[in-house]
Amino acid sequence: MNIRMVIRVVSSLVAVIGLFMATSAPVSWVMGDPSRVSWMLLACSVGTMLVGSLVSRMTRGALQFTFREGFAIVTFGWLFASIFGGLPLYVIGGVHWYDAIFETMSGFTTTGASILDGTLVLRNGTTLSSGIADMPAGVLYWRSLTHWLGGMGIVVLSVAILPFLGIGSQQLFHAEVPGPTSDQLTPKIADSAKILWAVYVLLSVVETGLLMGGGMSLFDAWCHTCGTMATGGFSTQQASVGGFNSAYIDGVITLFMFLAGANFVLHFRALRGKPLTFFRDEEFRFYFLLAVVATLSVTVKLMGGDIITSAGARLHNVGFFTALRYGSFQVVSILTTTGFVTADFNLWPAYCALLLVVLMFIGGCAGSTGGGMKVARLVLLIKYSIAQIERCVFRRSVSNVRLNRERVDTATLHKTLGFFFLFVGLFVASSLALCLLGVDDVVTASSASIAALGNIGPGLGKVGAVCTYAWMSPPAKGVLTFMMLLGRLELYTVLVLFLRSSY
Repeated sequence: MNIRMVIRVVSSLVAVIGLFMATSAPVSWVMGDPSRVSWMLLACSVGTMLVGSLVSRMTRGALQFTFREGFAIVTFGWLFASIFGGLPLYVIGGVHWYDAIFETMSGFTTTGASILDGTLVLRNGTTLSSGIADMPAGVLYWRSLTHWLGGMGIVVLSVAILPFLGIGSQQLFHAEVPGPTSDQLTPKIADSAKILWAVYVLLSVVETGLLMGGGMSLFDAWCHTCGTMATGGFSTQQASVGGFNSAYIDGVITLFMFLAGANFVLHFRALRGKPLTFFRDEEFRFYFLLAVVATLSVTVKLMGGDIITSAGARLHNVGFFTALRYGSFQVVSILTTTGFVTADFNLWPAYCALLLVVLMFIGGCAGSTGGGMKVARLVLLIKYSIAQIERCVFRRSVSNVRLNRERVDTATLHKTLGFFFLFVGLFVASSLALCLLGVDDVVTASSASIAALGNIGPGLGKVGAVCTYAWMSPPAKGVLTFMMLLGRLELYTVLVLFLRSSY
C-alpha cells in the first residue's frame, strides 16, 4: 500500500473539511453569538485547513490508486474528518475529546446520536447546564452541516471538487458507496459525483423554502434540512422536530425523509422528465410498500390511546389523523434511519416498538443517504431464500435471482449474504460489548448497537426518543463510534483494513 499517497489524499480531505467549517464563523456573527465564539470557530477552521494543506504538500507525489489505497483513504478520511470536525465542540463547548469525536462522527455518518442532553460535563470537571437550543448558533450550524456533508459522502464531494484525484477517483467512489447496486451515471466518476450532489443541493433548497413557509427561521430550516436530506437527525431543539408542534412541518419533513431514503439516481431521472422511473424500480416499490404497511399498522395500533410528544405534551385518546401524523413521521424517520422524533415511541405499544426496531435493520434504499442493510439487500435475500426453497423440490434447477429484470450474478449474491452475516454478527458483538462496559439492560444495549450500526440515532430504553448517550462510559462511546463508521461505510470498506493482505 502506498502510505504516502494515502496521507496526502486524507490530508486534502481534512483541508476540505476546514474550508466548510469556515462557513460557521459568519453564521455565528449573523446569529449574534459572542464574538469569542465566532473567532474561535474561525481559528478552528483555519487551523484545520493549514494542517491539511501543509501535510498534503509535504507528501506530494504521483497518485497511483488501487482498491487498497481507496479503502484506506475513505476509512481514514472519515476518521480524521471526525477528529478535526470535533474541534469546535472541544474548544468552544469544553466537552471531553471523546465526546467531541462521538458527536462529530455521529454527524458525519448521519447517525444523529448525541451526547448533548442539557448537561455538559466540561474537561475541568465542572457541569454546565445547557440544552441544545442554548448552544452557540455557529456550533449548532456546524453540527448540522456535518450531516449534510456526510449524507452524500465526504469523499464523493471531494471527488467532485478535487481535480488532482484523477483516475483514482473511481476506487474512492466505490469504496465510499459500496452498495449492491451501482450509482455511476456517467463514464466519468467525477461527473457522476457532481450530478448526485446537484440533485442533493436542489432538494435541500426546496425543503428549506418549504420549512420557512411553515414559520421556521432560515437558520432552523437549513439545519433541519441538513438533518432530513442526509437522514441524520440533529435538531436545533432539545425536543427535536416535536419542539415546533406543527403538523405542516411534520408533513414536509416526513416527505423529504422519504425522498432522501430513496435512490438519488431515481430522483435525477425523474427530474429529467421520467417520473414513472420510481415505480419501475423494484427496490423503490418494496420500499414504498414497506413504509405504507408499517405506517398503517402503527396508526391503527396508536388509535384510541395516548401519545406523549417529544416536547412532553400528552395527547389523550388520539383519533385516526393524529395517530397517522405521529405514526407516519416515526415510521419514515426510523426506516430511512433519520432519527428525528416527534413522540416518545419508547412508551408506544410493544408491537410498534418492535416494528421500529425491525425497520432499523432494514434502512433506506441503495444509493440513498439512508443507513441500515438497505432495501435492495433485503429484496435479494428474500429472492435468494425463495430460490433455495424451490431447489428442495426441483433439485436440478439453477438459481435465477433477478432485480429489476436483470439477473444478479453469483458474486453479488455471495457478497450480500456475507454482508448480512457480518451485519448481524457485529450487532451481536457490539451489544455484548456494551453490556460488558456498563450498559445494564438488554433493550438499551441491543437498541443502542443497532442504532449506531444502522446510523439511526435514537433507540429504546435509556437511549430512547427523548434520551441521549451522554450517560455512557467513554469505552462504550468508543464502541458505538466505531459502529457508526462501520455502518456508514457498509462494513467491507473498514473491515478489509484488518486483513494483513491489505498491506
